[in-house]
Amino acid sequence: MKLRRSHCIFIRRVRSWNFVSPMSNIAPESKTHSVDAHFSSWVSCSGLHTTHSTKCRYETLPNVTSGGFGCLGFNDEGRDGVVSWTSEISKWVKQEKPVKALSVFRSMGRSGVRPNYVTVLSLVKAAGVLNELDLIGGVHVWVVKMGLESESSVITALIGVYSVYDMGCVWRLFDKLENKDVVTWSSMVAVCTKNELFIDALECFWEMQDRGVEPNYVSIVSVLPACANLGALSYGKQVHGFALRRFLCIPANVQNSLVDMYAKCGHLLLAFRVFEGMVSTDLISWKIIIRGCAESGFLDRAIYTFKRMCYSSFAPNENVVLDIIKAVSSGMKDMKIGLMFHDYVIKRGFLAYVTIRTALLQVYGQHGELDSARMLFDHFIERDVIAWNAMISVYAQCGHPFCAFDLYKHMLSVTEIPNEVTFVSLLHACLSLGAQELGESIQARATKAGYMSNTFIRSALIELYCKFGRIGQGKTMFSEVPTRDLICWSSMINGYAMNGCGVEALETFEKMLDCGISPNDVVFISVLFACSHSGLDDEAWFWFDSMQDKFGVSPRLAHYACMVDLLSRQGNVKEAYEFVKCMPVLPDKRIWGAILSGCKSSPESSDIVEKVAKELMALDPKNTSYYVTVFNIYADQGRWADVERLRNLIDEKGLKKSTGCSVLEAGPQLCS
Repeated sequence: MKLRRSHCIFIRRVRSWNFVSPMSNIAPESKTHSVDAHFSSWVSCSGLHTTHSTKCRYETLPNVTSGGFGCLGFNDEGRDGVVSWTSEISKWVKQEKPVKALSVFRSMGRSGVRPNYVTVLSLVKAAGVLNELDLIGGVHVWVVKMGLESESSVITALIGVYSVYDMGCVWRLFDKLENKDVVTWSSMVAVCTKNELFIDALECFWEMQDRGVEPNYVSIVSVLPACANLGALSYGKQVHGFALRRFLCIPANVQNSLVDMYAKCGHLLLAFRVFEGMVSTDLISWKIIIRGCAESGFLDRAIYTFKRMCYSSFAPNENVVLDIIKAVSSGMKDMKIGLMFHDYVIKRGFLAYVTIRTALLQVYGQHGELDSARMLFDHFIERDVIAWNAMISVYAQCGHPFCAFDLYKHMLSVTEIPNEVTFVSLLHACLSLGAQELGESIQARATKAGYMSNTFIRSALIELYCKFGRIGQGKTMFSEVPTRDLICWSSMINGYAMNGCGVEALETFEKMLDCGISPNDVVFISVLFACSHSGLDDEAWFWFDSMQDKFGVSPRLAHYACMVDLLSRQGNVKEAYEFVKCMPVLPDKRIWGAILSGCKSSPESSDIVEKVAKELMALDPKNTSYYVTVFNIYADQGRWADVERLRNLIDEKGLKKSTGCSVLEAGPQLCS
């Protein structure tokens, strides 16, 4: 069975390009004149003449605005020299000197030598290296001008450079090309995977075989990450089987991709089987298998494999160590492993790298070791903005917003210039404080620094406004974002969810899907939360079931917590309890707490309260709020003997309710 485009919820979205889209509707006899007109419009509107750097780059292109294509003096007499000119242009492109390559192309035009498709191919690559959309568009016009729209190599190159900006244009180029070779198909699979259009990547991989094109190792390496991110193990196995049939000896990069795919699909045994069967491993192989162990929750196996790598002939470099620290830290239950890595990097001299010191700092912060994190930060001989941001972020995420702002003031006092990451962390600190005016002052500073175009800052501001109930301003901020990514959509959906606007949250979610953006697990948490708090039962179960089936997103504990909360809010505590017992993951105190809250209004909760309370008190024995909730439930049900028993238990354990405190905002200042 193969995936078909018609069965997928991810729809290609096509945005028009002023200088390209009209070409398809131009009559052949008027095409030359129209191309020149579009090129002239491109020159005048692109803004390339407004700055010195871009003007210098544009001036290397032949000037076609005054007399059409023939003004360059291209003729057939210079055909013998085209190879020499093209070789010179290709040389500069390979050396990543695109401006020089374009300069040679200009000289080529003046000499009267007509470029061929190889020349234009090099020109496309040069424009891609410069990474300027207007310049790429101008080169595209050249492709149309010279009638090279049927040259697969040229179109493949254009697909590569356009994929950074607009997949809609990429699909138009790809669909229009009639003779697609293996390079074109492989390129399409690669750009789909790169842009997280994983289902489209799988479709292209299978469709190319339907068209009689046999995938090469590039196709396989590109499609395996799509299988991994979708959790599509069956498709991954099919690709593996194809690779075994296709290659006498599977290339190392294909085997590395297979290891990564099996690990991300949760089949670590198969990942190790491929890894152990590799003729020769490299640092990438070791890094992938260690990361796979860590992300699958097998930290002991990850550490054992890391030690194997160290004892082998492969000495990890700073990039490998950094990647492994980040992978292992996400699953650590305590700091023993973190301390082991800290000791390792000291002995091996890796502590000299700012990136590794910063990663260790974040590990301490993730586990609430704020004093150790600050001590490590204070011992930094050189602190760049990344280190400052890491420490500020740790304070903000660990519920110490005052410390975050104090460190920010210290950062300014040593003349370290904050960047967009700094402002994002400060906005999250404002969120935890509920400091509205302070958040607005941070917004003003970000605006003054020129960072308001940053999507992360805008997304944080959307959450900030919505948390304060100013959902209209959040919606306005959302509408002003020119290019909305997944984080921006997620912030708006979450904002609606926080304010009980479940219908609006679902409408926004469906608009996101219509834009071709693939949802992740975080977005689904917001969607399910919105349904739970708005009483949208059927919608909640529909999207919960669709997570794995349609989007390849495996439910995590937070998703199950939303569904338990939904059932508990309806008073179906017995059903919620049975649902928890059938979950493939162990419940935490959030889930048991949701059921306990549901017991307050449920007449059928008498026999459930005891079981849930027992679980909660075992998980968090010092949390007095659970005892108070159970105490009140017993009192409401008239179970006075149980009330007295619970009161005595609280006294025996010496538990006392934590003293509350308030935070007042006086302008942009905070007082506690």
